[in-house]
Amino acid sequence: MKFNGGILKLTRILIVLAMALALAGCRHGNSTSRAIRPPVDPEIVKLTKEQIFERGEQQFAHKRFQKARGYYTYIYENFPNDALARKGLLRIADTFYAQGDDVSLVEAQYKYRDFLNRYPGSENADYAMLQIANVSYKQMQKPDRDQQRTHEALEKFTDMIKTHPRSPLRPEAEKKMQEVLDRLAQHEQIVAHYYMKRKTWDAAVARLNTIVEQYPNFTGRDAVFFELATSLDALGRKGEARLYYERVVSEFPKSDYAGKAKHRLETRKAA
Repeated sequence: MKFNGGILKLTRILIVLAMALALAGCRHGNSTSRAIRPPVDPEIVKLTKEQIFERGEQQFAHKRFQKARGYYTYIYENFPNDALARKGLLRIADTFYAQGDDVSLVEAQYKYRDFLNRYPGSENADYAMLQIANVSYKQMQKPDRDQQRTHEALEKFTDMIKTHPRSPLRPEAEKKMQEVLDRLAQHEQIVAHYYMKRKTWDAAVARLNTIVEQYPNFTGRDAVFFELATSLDALGRKGEARLYYERVVSEFPKSDYAGKAKHRLETRKAA
């Protein structure tokens, strides 16, 4: 019995040692796999970093974004202190942005933020900030839907312009920011239409006044002025209504609403 008990104890020790060795081997194997990544191209080791980056650019140009990302990632991970590595990280973000689906856009925004966190003084920081804003811009909903992403885009374009006021990318940021503001104004206008259809004129006037005050460059101001005049008319505020009809005629003479506004004004004179 003692002999059998000794064998059993020895067997247990051997099993424990075998498990320990196997675990150590797994850890060693994992660390090796992390340290040595398989190259995207078997010939990549023969290329200079500039040639590798150029291959990534070629793949990007042909919209093979995943393959392009492989080359950029190789540059970033194997030449971390090189200027080309910084550019590689930015191009990794660009591949996700170019793919354009919801998941890729989230990843793109994360990568652009990562770039800014790592290289805040980079000459491409303005571009990274613009792209962060562009992600929110792409995620905007239609005017009749929730406008959370639109507000986020406005905030991010504003941040980019304030942080880099002399950036050559500022005109693009300002152009898109105006589109964002128009989207928010359109949302307010849709709500105003809802109130007008239900003849809740006070609420309609409040919404339309919001557009006039907060979105002075809204491209649909001619319609807003006419609708505001109509709502004020319905409330019996004839003097205020007349002023907005006159603004439609004087400020937007070629608008379809100008003829309608003239007709309303002439009707008043005839009465």
